[in-house]
Amino acid sequence: MSNVGNNIKKLRKVKGLSQQAFGDVFNLTRGNISSYEELRAEPKIEIVLKIANYFGIPVQHLIEKNLSVNEILNFNDYFQPDTPAIGEKRLAQVPLLEREALLDACTYVSKLNELPVIEFPLQSRSRFIAMEYMDAIPVPGDFTATAQSILFFEEIDIESLHTLNNAFGLCFSAEEFFIGKYSMAETEISLVLNAWKKVDFILAEKGNFWKLYGKFERI
Repeated sequence: MSNVGNNIKKLRKVKGLSQQAFGDVFNLTRGNISSYEELRAEPKIEIVLKIANYFGIPVQHLIEKNLSVNEILNFNDYFQPDTPAIGEKRLAQVPLLEREALLDACTYVSKLNELPVIEFPLQSRSRFIAMEYMDAIPVPGDFTATAQSILFFEEIDIESLHTLNNAFGLCFSAEEFFIGKYSMAETEISLVLNAWKKVDFILAEKGNFWKLYGKFERI
């Protein structure tokens, strides 16, 4: 049996599509997609070809491989693990908050090790969180990112807190989830979303300071 059904399910989830929405793209029904994902049926080869071409994935990989998040997002086109200029040891495995997971992002605070990972060349020993951006995420008015771009947030330790002022950061707790801008005044640090919403931090608490490290946007 091929891996097409499992890969269709993963493709759909990574892209944030319902079974109905995925089926509509390829003139299929929700029932068709459900039967593929539950391994009760396999799509015809012409359907496999359409799916592979639409998402830019080699047909053989769609059929035979257990696709990774990197492959689905086509990041392997840019960062191959065996590229000499990068080197396999420099690829960090970063927990990825996919668009589907962002609807319940607060529940993942203590479950980062359960998230799918994305491999990316990050020149830092810090801990990171990656996030697939979508317009529904609350952000400050001057924050810009395109839909489906990947945002990388670096955990900042106590010695580097001075780098936070006016930097964008991620509020990632059991109660709150938004992107804001850090504001510092003497020993006080706040992450501000807008004039009505901000979160104040206690310096003694560890793991609360996530600073925007970079954005990956496909051109």
